[in-house]
Amino acid sequence: MTPTDQLKEVEKFLDTLRRFFKKRGYTEVITPILLPYPNLDDNIIPIRCEVSKLSQRGLIKYLHTSPEYSMKKLIARYKKDIFQITHTFRDFEEGAFHDNEFLMLEYYKIGKDYTYLMEELEILFKELFGETITYRGKTIKTTFERISLKEAFKRFLNIDLEPLTEENLKKQLSKAQIEFDHSEDEETLFWRAYLELEKHLGFEAPTIISGYPEKYGALARCRAGYCERFELYVMGIELANGYTELTDPVEVEKRLQKVAKKLNLPIDKKFIEIHKQLPKLLAGVSVGLDRLLAIKLNLESIDQLYFRKDI
Repeated sequence: MTPTDQLKEVEKFLDTLRRFFKKRGYTEVITPILLPYPNLDDNIIPIRCEVSKLSQRGLIKYLHTSPEYSMKKLIARYKKDIFQITHTFRDFEEGAFHDNEFLMLEYYKIGKDYTYLMEELEILFKELFGETITYRGKTIKTTFERISLKEAFKRFLNIDLEPLTEENLKKQLSKAQIEFDHSEDEETLFWRAYLELEKHLGFEAPTIISGYPEKYGALARCRAGYCERFELYVMGIELANGYTELTDPVEVEKRLQKVAKKLNLPIDKKFIEIHKQLPKLLAGVSVGLDRLLAIKLNLESIDQLYFRKDI
């Protein structure tokens, strides 16, 4: 593929995305990238900036790690299904499919839960890829496979997640010959095991993993010890992360306080307040477009995309 061909293919890809969502009743929106408060997530570090105005110096702001907070504020105000394609930023990211800046698709559907988004995402994949995905010499169908996190750990690593305790995780990681430090806590051990699991996902079909323990729910609605959250993988690459959104402002504040304390970051109080105006049932998903384009164009790394080069 020539550089000019890639230019045209990326344009076609983005056009297809926009047509898909507009046809299904979504409104495309724009939100700020530089914000006075950071997104709060246990496993994501925001990039902190110091900016000045003519009248004020040394203002601390943050590049958004996701447009989630701003998009939910729009939903609270306009009560519309919305989508956005935007650049997002995260600190301490590096690798063939990781970087400090990347392109993200994020969208929200009112009145539906996360299972609806799983189905809609599969329809989108068929629109983008047709009946099959070919990447690195391997071809799989675009029909999704859905399995629980518990089942995935058992199938691919022979790890039994229950009980979800530090003691059991150390035992299971030892059995699976996954290296760890005996001083590590339960959360660190869980994510260490999860990183190993990711390498096995999505090689027979695009694979949706759901059934995450409640403590790893981020801002997803949780029931009976599990959160309504899913992640999508193709060829070991995470492409999407979706939730039935938590809309209870009290619980949202509780979860954000925990992360803010851990990371020593401020909380956007307005974001908590708008949950009083959010629809009670809301689902949202984010999709890494650099990664999706790399698969679509059969690239070894997201850095091979023309818009990621030092133009």
